[in-house]
Amino acid sequence: MADAAQVAFPDRMLHVYAVPTLALLAVAGIVIAALGAFLPARSAARLTIADALHTE
Repeated sequence: MADAAQVAFPDRMLHVYAVPTLALLAVAGIVIAALGAFLPARSAARLTIADALHTE
């Protein structure tokens, strides 16, 4: 797309992160998202129906 606009970017602007670093960031993001969903769900699953409805 940059070629169509006749714009050239230096390599140092395009190659910011190495592939292993990007993979590590992706895995870390998935782990953080899974824990962020699992921990509240686990505590909500331990509540009785009456307690859950009472908090709403």
